[in-house]
Parts: sequence; C-alpha cells; structure tokens
Amino acid sequence: MPSVMDMVEIMERLESKALHVDPAHCVKIRNRNASCSRCADACPSGAIALHDNALDIDSEKCMACGACASACPTNAISFMKPTDEELDSAVDESAQALEGDAVVVCARVASHRAADVEATATVPCVSRLDTQALVGACARNDASLVVVDGGCKTCKYRFASRQFDISQKEANELLSAWDVPFRIERTQQVPLRAAAKDASQGVGGVSRRGFFTEMKASAKDIAVEAVNVTVESELGIRRKGPDSLRDILKVDNDGNMPRIAPARHDALMEYLFEMGEPREGSSVKTRLWGKVDIDETLCTRCGMCATFCPTGALSKVFGEEDGKKRPSIEGIEFRLADCVQCRLCEDSCMQKALRVSDEIPCDLILDLEPRLFKGEARKAGSAMRGLFGN
Repeated sequence: MPSVMDMVEIMERLESKALHVDPAHCVKIRNRNASCSRCADACPSGAIALHDNALDIDSEKCMACGACASACPTNAISFMKPTDEELDSAVDESAQALEGDAVVVCARVASHRAADVEATATVPCVSRLDTQALVGACARNDASLVVVDGGCKTCKYRFASRQFDISQKEANELLSAWDVPFRIERTQQVPLRAAAKDASQGVGGVSRRGFFTEMKASAKDIAVEAVNVTVESELGIRRKGPDSLRDILKVDNDGNMPRIAPARHDALMEYLFEMGEPREGSSVKTRLWGKVDIDETLCTRCGMCATFCPTGALSKVFGEEDGKKRPSIEGIEFRLADCVQCRLCEDSCMQKALRVSDEIPCDLILDLEPRLFKGEARKAGSAMRGLFGN
C-alpha cells in the first residue's frame, strides 16, 4: 500500500483527474488522535478509511459522488469534475438562461434527457453541492436555487444524499438568518421552464452511466499511478518532493503547524459579508464554525490547541522576549470566523479544558475580533509525549 508521502505524489500527478487530496489539510494526518471522520462518514460506498496518520481512498469503491468533499471541514478533498469554479459557472449560466432561479440536476435526472442541457447545471450527485455552493448560488444571482434529484430513495448510492440534506439545511438557515428571501428547493421533477422541449434539448449532457464510467476511469488512473509510485519507491526512483510527513507539517518558530486557508470556507464568508448583517439575536446550529470555550482554571497554556489548529483560529499570545529564553505563552486567542469546527483542538487538549459548541450566534460569524483566554501557567507533564503521533 502506498505511504502517505506516496499519496502526495500520486495526487500531484492527477491534478486533472477526478479528485485531489491535500494531506496538509487533513486533520487526521496532522494528528492521529483527531476524531474527525466526516469524509468516511459521508461516503456511500465505504471507499475511505482513516487510521493513524493516513487517509486512504479505495479507487475501486470510489464513485466520485462528491459527498466527502462537501463534508470535509478543511477542504482536504477537492473534486475536479466539476471543480468548484466550473460548478459555480454552470449554476450562474443556468440562472441567466432561465432569467431567475437556477436549476441543478443530478446525473440520474440528466440520463432521462428530461432537462434542457443549455439551461441547467449537472452534478454527478446532489451531495456534490456543499453549503458554500448553495449559498453562493443565491448570493451571486439574487435568486433561489432548485435542485432536482432522480429519486434518492431508489438510488444505489442514496446514502450520499444525507450530506446534501445537511448542506441544504445549513444553507437555508443561513439565508434565513441574513433575512435573504431566497431558498434552496429540492424536488424530483424538472421545472417546466427548465424541461427539455424535445429529445434534442435533453441530449448533450453526460448520462448517469457516463458520469460514473468517467469517474471510475479516473479512479483506475489513481490505481495505476499508485502502482507506478510504489514501484518507483521500491526501486529508489523518486521525483522531487517532500521527504517525509514531518517536512510537510513542520512546525514554525512559534511551534505551530502550517496554517491553511480552506477556499470554500473563505468563499462562504465572502458571500455572507456581501449579504450584509445577520438578523439581531439569530443563531444557527452548524458544522461550519465552532465556538470555542476554554476553562481557564484547567488550561495550562501549553499551546497544543493552537499548535495543531489548521486555520489559525486559535493562536498563541506570547509575553515579551527578554533575549535569553523563548518568550512564554501568556494566553490563547480564538477567532470564530476562522474556525471550521474540525475539533482537533478539543482532541489535542491534554487537560480537557477546551470545548467546542456548534450553536453559533450569527453576529460572531463576521466578527473578526478575537477572544482571549489566559489560563494558568503550569507544567503540562508527560502527556505531551506521543501527542503528535508522527
């Protein structure tokens, strides 16, 4: 089986294929003690396995439905067919063609040739539509979005639609909290205005079989590259790249692992900012952000939560440098806007002083002011041993 570093090289060779995995974004790879399993939980075919410091995707089982990418809080998994940009463009073209609410159909609907391919956007599965894509469709086009599934209850991979249920609920709750009149609507019937008038209007899109045949072909490409990289590794033939997982996740001078900027999270923040201020007193129960609270009587200011935080939502506050020794950590700052609720901070807190809530006051989402937790300076003891798991 290819190692984590082999997987890095495999994915670099497959930039134009069905999916892309960025190991540095995955919290399970950053810390083996991470409890996050959203991608595996969302996968309808059991293609994803998480263990130790690894994220393994079984190319033979993967159907490239998009559920794992939609579920991942850090954008460690991205789908390339369609890419986020291609999907947004197709939705916008649908809104323009229909002069109103855009229409997105799944591949099963497209295979029936009932939808006008020039007026609708197509995805392999509705689970490909994450919250950012849904809110963005409404924000960009000043209109609602109609999503047509082919009858998920009878689909072989109907389990994937649970991820769309989550995304739709989150999107509509955010739109409501921002007093935006548009909504994400789900139906099994193609709206008349988007329906194909004759067979020719329904031809040209990719059929359901075509979608998954293409995705399986891409999956086989992954398998072939995996063999190539493994053979090269055994023969000592390696392309230029990082030598180890430690090189990818090497801590900086402040003792922090590399920070990431999840593109889809940042895009959602931009859409919300453009929509204005949320309704006073509104709140949402969501997996998109987390509200961190630290029990300052238990916190030892060890800084492990900030060390592992992938986005920098948690950061260390250092005291003054005296030139003789490294400045001590005086506190921990938390900025909710940057949090993606991966819960790695909660998993890595040795004193169990930190808790993450999914009940989010909407006024805090766009509030860029950090909250400072002081804690008490005490030695964290030997619990740090083995925490990194690398």
